Amino acid sequence: MTNRDWLTVIGALLHDSAPEGRKLAETLLAKTKHGRQVRILRLITRHHPTIEEMQKTAKMSRRTIFRYLNSIEDYGVVIRLDETFRYHADRLPASLNRLM
Repeated sequence: MTNRDWLTVIGALLHDSAPEGRKLAETLLAKTKHGRQVRILRLITRHHPTIEEMQKTAKMSRRTIFRYLNSIEDYGVVIRLDETFRYHADRLPASLNRLM
């Protein structure tokens, strides 16, 4: 499966009305690379965290966070760092709206 396929699957499961679908979505968000990328993107769009806040919340190393940020940008998301060192997602492609 491609990266976009994984994101489509996770997005569909997040909106599934069946409890099994939601449970599988939560598992994918916690245990897959793509799920962790979605978690980071959600954190950025909702809370505008610093890198340290992302590390603490996501329980990931600084290097992994940066690697995931680069991958998120490959999906077409524009990530910006403001003057207070907080991250923002300025442009979110329509294909990713389902994940938020």
